[in-house]
Amino acid sequence: MQVNSSSSSPFSFLSIKPDSQENIAKIKEGASKLDAKSISQGYFMDFQINATDTTSKNVTVQMGLMSFSMPEPFSPSSSGSDLLSLISPSDLASTGYTGKPLNSLSKDEASALVSDSGYFGVDNTANRIADFVIAAAGDDLGKLQSGLEGVKNGFAQAEKLWGGKLPDISYQTIDKTLASLNDRIASLGGNLINVQA
Repeated sequence: MQVNSSSSSPFSFLSIKPDSQENIAKIKEGASKLDAKSISQGYFMDFQINATDTTSKNVTVQMGLMSFSMPEPFSPSSSGSDLLSLISPSDLASTGYTGKPLNSLSKDEASALVSDSGYFGVDNTANRIADFVIAAAGDDLGKLQSGLEGVKNGFAQAEKLWGGKLPDISYQTIDKTLASLNDRIASLGGNLINVQA
């Protein structure tokens, strides 16, 4: 990505070619003005947003499939097919799902996707979310804790979308996700934080 040197970005010095002593001095001056704490906070915020987004998309698909696969009297006022229509193909692709379009699934196919061994089942969804956070955070406790908060935020967004209490499968998923993240934090010597979403 090319940064315009006339912009107000703190990284504008990166577009300067180090082809002269004057330009080298400009690069050094620009680099000296960077605030490492602000940059780190920006990375943590971005990571937390990505964790929120990943959780929200996975749990929303799980909720939509669950409600779509339930008999009518148990479906929420917003039908599962309505929830599924809120999920764009790119959102679905970001979860890693490559199967049949969700809005063309039968109730049995939707039930299979949220079954114990299904792609959007508790274990597979929880592992997908936790693995995303753990892989992105590595051994950085701050990032792990930020990712854990992002997961909690994503779950809260899913609850707002649903308009109340989620299907039990979603609570099982978030509990398993948070347990995995807390186990990782503990294994690195970090303090455990509240595991409830």
